[in-house]
Amino acid sequence: MLTDTDYRGADPGLAALYYQAQMTVFWTSMLGYHQALALGRANGVTAKELLPYATMQMAMMPHFLELYGERVDSGAHPGDVDRLAMGAASADHVLHTHEEAGVDTVLPAAVARIFRAGMDRGFAENSFSRLIEVLEKSAA
Repeated sequence: MLTDTDYRGADPGLAALYYQAQMTVFWTSMLGYHQALALGRANGVTAKELLPYATMQMAMMPHFLELYGERVDSGAHPGDVDRLAMGAASADHVLHTHEEAGVDTVLPAAVARIFRAGMDRGFAENSFSRLIEVLEKSAA
């Protein structure tokens, strides 16, 4: 089961919103995993060999979800733990690694584009969480 049964109030649209938000996390996470598997396969590494590393990465996600969620809710994005400039450099490196391996780059290119948009908006010294402003409709 991908989601629990959970009453969100009388507005049926709110229940659908929560479901779609969960599916956004699920599908983008799974595509990220498949992207990593494609990179591994291009370099002779099996899914079984990558599994402990992917599992370790996912085990850290609750911490990051809480940290960045609090920053998004508060509107404070200090560059004390991370800086967008660091993440942008990493995203570019990931993109180039996929290019060099001959793996499809649609997903890592989209990630790098979002980071560049944040950099272009002057967020280099802010936390990764500030990318919420790039993703929000009002920022378009």
